Amino acid sequence: MKEKKVKGTVLNQTKIIFFIQVLNSFISGILTIVLPLLMKERNLDIVTIGLIFASLPLIFQLTRMSFAVVSDFLGRKLFFILNGLLAVLSSSIYYLSYTPFAFLLGKVTEGTKSASLWAVNRAFLLEKSGKKRKTLVHLRTTAFVSMAVGSLLAGFLIVWIFYTNTVMLCILIGAVIVPASLLLVDRKKEKFNIRQALGHLDLRNKEKTFTTFVLLYFVMGLSFGFKSGYVFPLFLSENKFGTETIGIFLGAQILLAGLSLYLFTKKMKIEKLILLGGFLYSVMLPLLGFSSGLLAAFLLVMFGVVEGLLGGGQEGILLKIVRKESYSTDIGLLMMGLHGGTTISLATSGFLIASWGFAAPFLLSALIFVIFYVFAYFHLRE
Repeated sequence: MKEKKVKGTVLNQTKIIFFIQVLNSFISGILTIVLPLLMKERNLDIVTIGLIFASLPLIFQLTRMSFAVVSDFLGRKLFFILNGLLAVLSSSIYYLSYTPFAFLLGKVTEGTKSASLWAVNRAFLLEKSGKKRKTLVHLRTTAFVSMAVGSLLAGFLIVWIFYTNTVMLCILIGAVIVPASLLLVDRKKEKFNIRQALGHLDLRNKEKTFTTFVLLYFVMGLSFGFKSGYVFPLFLSENKFGTETIGIFLGAQILLAGLSLYLFTKKMKIEKLILLGGFLYSVMLPLLGFSSGLLAAFLLVMFGVVEGLLGGGQEGILLKIVRKESYSTDIGLLMMGLHGGTTISLATSGFLIASWGFAAPFLLSALIFVIFYVFAYFHLRE
């Protein structure tokens, strides 16, 4: 009887985490469509938009790393509550934003909000679940599908209730996260030990494979930044697609990514996911850059399959090389490389697009990604 009660408690806690993830990803899906178009509507140029979006991965990683280290000692619940509070605050700032500085402040707050979730959600589930890879795949699939629904609805919401009321909806949804977080039961807290915390952060204490993948994740982030954030929505906008259509296409892409992640990770080894996803990435993205009209939209939607393959590969890599005693910190170190690279390429993407069009960042992204997936494949095989 006691064993059944423990299993039931774990299941309920897992459901709460997934519910919080659904709300966060749904908001992200809406903002993925709304923010670039809202910035364009309020007369921000593409270079400024690129620089504003570049602040998110930087802020995200700096705060995520701090949150991850502290949560390994003091528990995870506090950061889920913080996530809810910041979800309300970041959307409220966007609601009131008309200047580059105001949008930048919103991005900083949004980055901290996302960091408070992703610093602890994987670690919380890994501590509660026995089926570790399956659980992480379900988490990413849930994030993709929820984000897809948000993106699909965003275009219609903008047309029906306009930009400001769509952002107001994000504020209301964010407010639900706080009471949901209060239902979580944290593990027993430990006394914060600065020496032990610094030991978790010291790459000299990690295996060589771990250090290698920190560098490879930086290369991956450098590639991803050229097509992240505002790039796809404005690419479709430049191809003369309307707001509703942009939401439908990007929503379909994200939904396809979630389905691909779920289906392929059950049947393929991690190294094969990386190899196939990497090859398709390096072929499809340049084709997308030189396409226009319906062909561009079709390729962009089908790119979701690539995102799903690579998402499954990333989760598999995390599970292979992180240590149980420092789940959050190890994941944070890997993501530090990823988001460090993303920040650099996102900051330069606006200049490239303004000078040479969308083909330039897409081609550069594909070439850089070849370095990541080739080296990652051979390291995983070893």
